[in-house]
Amino acid sequence: MTRDFYKELGLSPAATAAEIKGAYRQLVKRHHPDAGGDSQRIVAINLAYGVLSQAETRQAYDATRQSRVQGQAPPRETKRYHRSQKRPAPPASPSPNTTMEAYHWLRVVFDPANRQLSKIITPFPGQLRSLADNPYNDKIMALFCRYISDSRRRVDLVQALYESCCAPPTLMDLSTNLYRCFCHVQEGLSQLDFYTMGYVDDYLRDGREVMRLARQLRHGLQQRRRQLHL
Repeated sequence: MTRDFYKELGLSPAATAAEIKGAYRQLVKRHHPDAGGDSQRIVAINLAYGVLSQAETRQAYDATRQSRVQGQAPPRETKRYHRSQKRPAPPASPSPNTTMEAYHWLRVVFDPANRQLSKIITPFPGQLRSLADNPYNDKIMALFCRYISDSRRRVDLVQALYESCCAPPTLMDLSTNLYRCFCHVQEGLSQLDFYTMGYVDDYLRDGREVMRLARQLRHGLQQRRRQLHL
């Protein structure tokens, strides 16, 4: 069953952006592990806030949530064609429930997870180039360590998004490769973190190679996503 992110924050679907932010802050203070809270609860709170705090993600979540309540498939975007173009033959229509589940998973799980992975993988080559200038420079190493720390928070959000909702059978290949991609990123960041502790080149080499594989996987994910019309 898909989580209700509004219930996670103790809010109604009509909550304003300010109310969402305020509820999130209060819940973090109450449930943070440093204050004796449950780490799983704080992950759920962060996941709910990550979806509802962004206008685009919240709009997609609200649309699919309303569709589930009404038992209808979400509206699909229509494309306009020039008069000289032939209108393509419509594909075989999946069942409304299948379409709704796929739309929901793509918009609420895959798309935001993909954006987070992009913010880790895309700047990685530049981070490596900066580090190569002088890895023993304290300022350069501090910036690289900050990149690793920020990236780890992002990949934790990706994992939470992935675990929040099961992909429908029609998108199982996309789900599997998304899982493989963020697992590679996790492993790559771990190897890079080991490198920062002792400057052992093997860790840097292994981390670079794993991140290269993650980049290839994400490229395949993007190609597969573009083939879908949801």
